[in-house]
Amino acid sequence: MKRSLVIALALATAMPVVTLPAAPADAQVLTGRNAATRSAPRPLSEREQNRLYEAEDQVFEIDSQIADLQAAGEAAGGLTEAQQAQIAELTRRRADAQRTIDRLERKRNR
Repeated sequence: MKRSLVIALALATAMPVVTLPAAPADAQVLTGRNAATRSAPRPLSEREQNRLYEAEDQVFEIDSQIADLQAAGEAAGGLTEAQQAQIAELTRRRADAQRTIDRLERKRNR
């Protein structure tokens, strides 16, 4: 008798516990009640995609132009006023292109 009681107790404690939701309300909580279903992001139109690529190319090109100007300024011992003005203009153009990239990427990822 004692041996069968020990075996029954050992089996009862060794079995994994499985619980199922008792009511639909519990099931709703478990699945995220009223959770918004997220649809797949809309692809950009061909025109928007081309604009995104152009803006990315423009940022890359402007970055290399800025780096070239800064390297030339370091080699000459400092930037001239014309070079500083050119870097400021390039930085403004780069910021415009980066805003375009950010806007199109946000639209693509919505």
